[in-house]
Amino acid sequence: MSPRAPRRPFFRSTGLFVREAFRTIRAGGWRLVALYAGSQLAIILVALPVIRWLFAEALRASGMVGLDLGALSIGPGLPITLLLIVVITLFAFWLISLQLALLIIALGRIRAGESLHLRVVAADLGHIAKKLVRPSSAPLVGLLFFLMPLANFGFISVLTRAISVPAFITGELEKTTGGTIALIVFFAAIAFLNLRFALALPIFALSDATGGRAMRASWRLTRGFLTRASVLAAGALAILFGSVGIALVSAFALVPTVISDLQTPGASVTVAAFSLGVSQVIAVALAGITVAALAAVLVSALASWADELPASITLRELGGGLDTQTVAHRTGFTRRSALILTGLAAAIVLVLGFANLRVVQELSSHPDTLALAHRGFSQEGAENTIGGLEAAHRAGADFVEIDVMETKDRQFVVMHDANLSRLAGRDEAVADLTFDELTAITVTDQYGHEGLIPSLEEYLNRADELDQPLLIEIKLHGGEAPELVPRLVAEIEGLGYLEDHIYHGLDKPTIETLKAFRPNLTVGYTMAFAGSDAPDTTADFIVVEGWSSTTALQRAALNKGLAYLVWTVNDPEEQRQLLRDDVDGIITDRPDLAIESRGEMDQDQGVAGVLSDALSRLVRLG
Repeated sequence: MSPRAPRRPFFRSTGLFVREAFRTIRAGGWRLVALYAGSQLAIILVALPVIRWLFAEALRASGMVGLDLGALSIGPGLPITLLLIVVITLFAFWLISLQLALLIIALGRIRAGESLHLRVVAADLGHIAKKLVRPSSAPLVGLLFFLMPLANFGFISVLTRAISVPAFITGELEKTTGGTIALIVFFAAIAFLNLRFALALPIFALSDATGGRAMRASWRLTRGFLTRASVLAAGALAILFGSVGIALVSAFALVPTVISDLQTPGASVTVAAFSLGVSQVIAVALAGITVAALAAVLVSALASWADELPASITLRELGGGLDTQTVAHRTGFTRRSALILTGLAAAIVLVLGFANLRVVQELSSHPDTLALAHRGFSQEGAENTIGGLEAAHRAGADFVEIDVMETKDRQFVVMHDANLSRLAGRDEAVADLTFDELTAITVTDQYGHEGLIPSLEEYLNRADELDQPLLIEIKLHGGEAPELVPRLVAEIEGLGYLEDHIYHGLDKPTIETLKAFRPNLTVGYTMAFAGSDAPDTTADFIVVEGWSSTTALQRAALNKGLAYLVWTVNDPEEQRQLLRDDVDGIITDRPDLAIESRGEMDQDQGVAGVLSDALSRLVRLG
């Protein structure tokens, strides 16, 4: 490794990286966008169906039709399931690595003034493909599947867009000061590691380095606060460019539909469908430019600091700058290529426009989605308390979701946590305390709301006075006495409220026992993680965590006669998407927002609001 030369000041480095990135993008022209869009399309049309098939086979080996942790058991098919999941992971890693390497290779060739002809690029990519199958590439798995997606860089590939920390985990952690601090530290660490390993993929793709050596070299090159800050600032500017561009496209796309709503309402669905098609095509192009710009920033940084690489790593020639005219002549636009690209884009817009007609029509229907207040309304009352119930009722919740736990002396209280430390500051378990001890304890939430832990009877009586339906979750702490379900049913039935409410739970045997014991009750199966297909269950509905909820899963539930609820969705935009999808229910800490959005949709007279919600998905690059 050569002695480290003084580096440019922060602003000069940032400016250099941004200028070179966009000069490279300009020089690469339409072919860079085509490479990105083509790789995304190949993954969508070819790779994803293969991955879905492998995943379905993996689940089938364990006797499941869809991902259902409640049905997962240790049996003869489990080794096959685990083996196929490993195969899927490695296959997806290989594809993502190739997709990003393709872009980096193209950028490197542009900087060096070399051709982007398919044959030579494919030869370079073949070399990378061979490197990726070696065990020495394994360290890159953590970077691509963990560090980058968790730092909101999942938008780089369709294979990583769904990777994130589930909202129900972050939501629970944010309810305590310690949990909030832990989240901040966690994401700060993720951001730091992403910066330190930012050059790993460019080094891997543009040199003879293995995955591990590339990550170690990246760690060395990115030492120093100003070094990391310059890369971060340049990358942030690239992302800002893409985000603002897509936002502007979405805003302009609304104009024709707004005019149509006012002048020719009968044509609004068609206008909106084709406006959405145009936006989708431009959004894909802008996303491609953004990803390419991010990669170009990293390649530029690598070129600037190449002399600091270890002597054992041989980096391909990246040039000392860009001769834009020369490179553009080799890789950029010609009149013929511009015409071909324009014609192709127009054809895609037509296809998408006709496909969007049905989508816009369906989204235009007024939602019948129920708003269910999660443990009450935490903005105005402590969770699972009478105050929280009353607040949820005032907010207009269709149902209030509550948790019921058994006490040490086999009675029932309304409580979510098996331990009292979060809400009462006491390191004691619900299973170890009696009914009288628990109902004398005051709980306090992160907003300062207080309330006594209510008995189930007290809570049901107050709900009856308010004429407020409940969604009652049977919450297990692991120390329940035998015959839990019959005893719970007997208590609620004895009060005369059994059929006034609906029920659900995370434990599949428990909820199916309840359904078998009282078939006339409406019972739901709650799934912390779901995928591939709706589960086989005797329940009447499923409750899916928002992180794993998809329209495909919603359709699968409908096909099996299951109602479809989603929890815990607090983001207003995500609520609006689910309302447009007309899910059967949204369980949320903010029922007021869901009810407000539902009311706005009920009053919609045109299609502009529908298009606005559809376009909002494009604004979020991730």
